[in-house]
Amino acid sequence: MNKHYRYLPLSKVTPGTVLADDLLDKVGHVLLPAGTTLTERMLQAIAHHDIHQLPVESDMSDAEDDTENLATRLERIEKIFRDIGDSEPACMLKSYVINYRKGEYK
Repeated sequence: MNKHYRYLPLSKVTPGTVLADDLLDKVGHVLLPAGTTLTERMLQAIAHHDIHQLPVESDMSDAEDDTENLATRLERIEKIFRDIGDSEPACMLKSYVINYRKGEYK
């Protein structure tokens, strides 16, 4: 089974979950490296760093999980680009990011 990752809200992450990517603080310092198995104490400490979601490993075995993960990523893209207005370069970048997330660019 292939390992994938997805972003989960901190409130839904449970002890025993494995980080899929390095966890960075606001200035880019590594708080926890990728592959760390999270404990209850770590989750409490993460909350104090104003981190709201984590990239976690996931065994995605069915299309429903993939669809949910894609929907979450697309929502995140909409949030990131919410204030771009009619700026053509920003709209083009948003389009490229959406296509990448949909798997159209590899």
